[in-house]
Amino acid sequence: MKQYKVVQTFPVPLQDLLRAREDRYKYLDRFPELKNVELLEERKEGNKVYQKRKVKLAESLPKVLATLLSDPSLLEDSVFDISTNTHEFTIAPPGNDSIVTIKGFSVYKEISPLESERSYEVKVSSGVFLMGSVIETVIEEIHRHSLEKDKNSISEFLKKSD
Repeated sequence: MKQYKVVQTFPVPLQDLLRAREDRYKYLDRFPELKNVELLEERKEGNKVYQKRKVKLAESLPKVLATLLSDPSLLEDSVFDISTNTHEFTIAPPGNDSIVTIKGFSVYKEISPLESERSYEVKVSSGVFLMGSVIETVIEEIHRHSLEKDKNSISEFLKKSD
């Protein structure tokens, strides 16, 4: 199992960051980097927002994984708690969580009135015989890169909504 942390800061108040986090998926036409993300389901229960998204990976999937997956995509199940600004998620190939599973927890918080951050604690695990650690390393790299792309899309959204 691979574990890592990622901390990203944004030069905006926390409320702006939270709004951008939520609203950018409503304007996917403005964000070509999110074109491979499809919102399958969303519901609110009390302070929690439950989402299921499908992330299509055909272009970015390494050959070692492509051969193991009949559907080159990942499903993300997530819960965002509005009262604590925490996000818990599990990402895995449809019906194949033994190949690879990403479990994460992120916290959105205010650093100062004009600066906020989100921090991630992530675990990647694979049950593929002899290849598990290679797959975990590859997926960690892909996931870190996707978090950076996500940060950039939020930053762009914040600029456009000024």
